Amino acid sequence: MYRILIVDDEKDERNVIRFLLNKYHFQLDIIESNNGKEALTQLEKQTIDILFTDIKMPFIDGIELATRARELYPTIQTIFFTGHDDFDFVKKALSLRAVDYILKPVKPDEFQNTLCSVIQNIKNSEKKQAQIEANTELLKTHILNRLINKAPMEKLNNEYPSIDFAFLNDYSHMILMQFDEPFFDRLPKERDTLYFYQQIKEAIPNFSCDFIDLNPFQILLLVKKNKDTIFTTKRLETRIHKQIHGKYGINCLISISTELSSPSEMPQIFEKLEKDIEDRFFYSDSYVYPKDKTLSENIESPETDDDLLQTIQNAIKFADIVSFRKNMNLLFEKYRSNLDISHIYVRFLFSKLLQMLCQNLHIYDKKTINKTMEAIYSCHHFSDIEEILISVQNEITKRLEEEKKSPKHVIQIVKQYIHEHYQEDLSLNLLSEQVYLTPGYLSEIFIEETGCGINKYIKNLRMELAKDLLHRTNMKVNDICQTVGYHNLSYFVRSFREHFGASPEKYRQLERKMKENS
Repeated sequence: MYRILIVDDEKDERNVIRFLLNKYHFQLDIIESNNGKEALTQLEKQTIDILFTDIKMPFIDGIELATRARELYPTIQTIFFTGHDDFDFVKKALSLRAVDYILKPVKPDEFQNTLCSVIQNIKNSEKKQAQIEANTELLKTHILNRLINKAPMEKLNNEYPSIDFAFLNDYSHMILMQFDEPFFDRLPKERDTLYFYQQIKEAIPNFSCDFIDLNPFQILLLVKKNKDTIFTTKRLETRIHKQIHGKYGINCLISISTELSSPSEMPQIFEKLEKDIEDRFFYSDSYVYPKDKTLSENIESPETDDDLLQTIQNAIKFADIVSFRKNMNLLFEKYRSNLDISHIYVRFLFSKLLQMLCQNLHIYDKKTINKTMEAIYSCHHFSDIEEILISVQNEITKRLEEEKKSPKHVIQIVKQYIHEHYQEDLSLNLLSEQVYLTPGYLSEIFIEETGCGINKYIKNLRMELAKDLLHRTNMKVNDICQTVGYHNLSYFVRSFREHFGASPEKYRQLERKMKENS
């Protein structure tokens, strides 16, 4: 509700204005003052949208009051009503950007028309300001998106001179959330996405953050600094995961950064967040990253050891050298510093590991295997056992390197599949099945060969295809959305804006305008 301040030293005049406001059903919060001095006090105490003031009043006249009001509220709508109709007054009113002036006695029709015009002015101004703020927020999101993708700060400053880059200093941490299914593209309406954001905010008291939709699988939260909130990483991660699981019945992987010291380190920190989440292929029972290694070192359950052995066996089967080395190292690290485990169990476990390794690749004959097992049972220190197994590991790694497919060839097959099936749902699991590799290994070699992750590659391809269709065809945006593999129009439009800095329709208009001018 807008607020109007009626200022006149004649109570009857104020009553007439109040009567007309009620008669024409203007929904306004009405405040009265009987002189300019009292009105100025009211202006300083609370926000006023419309100033309806007489000219000649004691203490402070209407002209001075309007001047002071304009200093306090640059967008205030001022209406003078006076018994004087002269040229000097009109000039002064116009210089103060008064909306109108009404002569006494007030004519009801003129009053109604003037108030309607004033209220419409306020609404138009609010709408314009909201659009400016929305465009600014969009640009900020676009800048953040480009920044984490390693666009230089100097280049961004030159491209967006109207943006105050100080907002980048508002963030204390970055949180990467990832789903194994295209969750965000499945939210049916824009408000459902906003509701999802609200759920995250409600999970943590006094928690404030901005969001970047990276792709249908990932979202990046940029946590704002708050000196009144104790930022406990483990508690934050647990609450977010619990809130999302409770509302949607799904799990998400969460990777959280250390405290930011400078916006310039955002690209490197984001890269680390993605790398930490890649560990999900080695810690299938966890959703919070980076993994607390002290936990894995202190686990003593033989069942967990069996899981590690199975993972190592699968790595050999799929020629996944990264996973093989990773899990071998996990097993070594677990017992390298754990002095409470029985020596007998340690010898039994690593003898079992030796048998499994040799059986899978047939690198040793039976006699050599038995001799090596005897050596393991004769070791007095774990470092000696580790040395024996590392030697076997090196033999197996050499064999795997000889047998595995060429990474370049594998990546070419994956790229070709993506280009042929970009209209369909594409996931890391699906793509890894096409080349008979584990998701973790495929993700690793894809980044090594292309310099970017698979999800980012898919999004970039779809965005470029959408841009090309906007440029070459007259297809509707909704049809383009479906053609390039998106199911949700609002999500597609938002992703396009964040990628190119303009909505699809706006981009098409700019392209056509440039073509006409060339």
